[in-house]
Amino acid sequence: MPWPMVHFAVAVKLSFSKPSPELFIGSISPDAIHARDPVTRAEKGLTHWMRDGRFPSLESLKTNYMDCLNQSTDAKWRDFAKGYCAHIYTDIRWTETLYADFEKRYAGDPNDIRDTYNKEVSQVEFDLLRSAWWADEAISKLRQAQAYAMEPLVTKEEVSTYREIKIGWLQDSSNEPGIITRYFIGESVALFIENTADELIGLFHEWDLEAERSLHI
Repeated sequence: MPWPMVHFAVAVKLSFSKPSPELFIGSISPDAIHARDPVTRAEKGLTHWMRDGRFPSLESLKTNYMDCLNQSTDAKWRDFAKGYCAHIYTDIRWTETLYADFEKRYAGDPNDIRDTYNKEVSQVEFDLLRSAWWADEAISKLRQAQAYAMEPLVTKEEVSTYREIKIGWLQDSSNEPGIITRYFIGESVALFIENTADELIGLFHEWDLEAERSLHI
């Protein structure tokens, strides 16, 4: 799955360069389960709305998103919910595209594939941290964001703790592998971000209109 900077990049483009703090924190909150120790693979699947180890269908994703919107008309909550849903869709598309291509092209020791993946996506994080005009704003807004629970999947405290973990990780330069990526090159990641955000803009436009109509029935 992509790591926070890719999710932030999608959030920026999804919001037409005007992301709210809650959109940012929502965009990493399905992974807030990692603030829980220990955590099982099944628990992580639940936070990503998975069933039987499979990602949700587009229809299921829409249903879950609409259910979230129905919980409150508060704008901050709705941005959080939008970020949460965008994270899951981004994970789905990453798995279907860049990660699938990585698995096909990987030429190293099969036992090292996870380590290679982690090093490459770590490098992508720091490359974006240096190159993206919005990087400093993302960290600043992430600190400001109202943390919400996505009951019963992750708690408010887990979301807040995970935020601090990720900010700390990104601000520690020793976490950068210092490699030239072979599989997740900058141009491919940038195209993925652009395409995924465009797809989400279309989906959210349709789903938000449907949610709005349902309020007046």
